Amino acid sequence: MDISVNQNIFPEEHKSTARGGKRPGAGRKPIGQTRKISLTLPPSYWAEIDRRCLNSDYSISEVLRAIVEDYLQDADLLDTSKL
Repeated sequence: MDISVNQNIFPEEHKSTARGGKRPGAGRKPIGQTRKISLTLPPSYWAEIDRRCLNSDYSISEVLRAIVEDYLQDADLLDTSKL
């Protein structure tokens, strides 16, 4: 099959198909409220957080969220029925 470089190999109906942009139901679903904070910790704590991120392929936010959730559950301060 000989196809020239300038020849369009897609049928006409695919030309007008919209891709990208805002669509109902598209995008990452929120998991909670976002607040920007500044957190000061000793370098050894940051080293441990960084180690956990590298070893598990999680983001800093995910690691800190897990630490907070674990603490609140252990302290019986988190109502898990609302999660």
